[in-house]
Amino acid sequence: MSDDEKFRESSERLRARIEALKNAPPLEKARTFLRDFCAATSGLPEIEEQIRFSLGFNSIPVWTGLEGLEAVLSDDSLEPATLVSLVRQDANQLKVPPTPEAARAFLTKLVEILRRELAVEDEVEGEPFFEPGGVYTLPDAEGAPGRLRNIDMLRVGDENFALFVPEHARDEEGPYTVYRYQVTPEPRMTYERVTEPELVAGVLHAHRTYGQPEGK
Repeated sequence: MSDDEKFRESSERLRARIEALKNAPPLEKARTFLRDFCAATSGLPEIEEQIRFSLGFNSIPVWTGLEGLEAVLSDDSLEPATLVSLVRQDANQLKVPPTPEAARAFLTKLVEILRRELAVEDEVEGEPFFEPGGVYTLPDAEGAPGRLRNIDMLRVGDENFALFVPEHARDEEGPYTVYRYQVTPEPRMTYERVTEPELVAGVLHAHRTYGQPEGK
């Protein structure tokens, strides 16, 4: 087998693993993250270093880890013993007391670290300049951090707006998130999430009317 063939085979295996991770159930996403990022560490400070290192070349395992852990922590039907197992066995954090309360506290701190580091990942690149098709780390319509894809930029009245859906959602599916933005001379872009339902509805109406401002 030539070097090129070996490289292609390795790349295909990596792509397949990434796709499998993206489509895995939440509990499996959480377990994979804990095994890969936590099991060989001595605690949260070292885990944070691992996360930062990974963000330097591949953020997907970090994002899927956050998705899995958030889902696990919000699942009221999850057995308490599973929380303990996640921390003591998958994450190998034996200093954490073997109780559901201690395990939940540890995983909650881990989620806080993930959210913070993923926000910093985009901040260090400077203020984003929105463009249709671009994917950005931003709070979604509910205020939770996520990867949002810009599907339109339009002007309604005297203001500029950017319309987003989740990264892998179809344009017509939603849920929709709207940001008001302004380009300033430095140059940079300032922006804020729109929370007023009537204004969000107005932007959606403008988008659906050929992507033009209302009245045009």
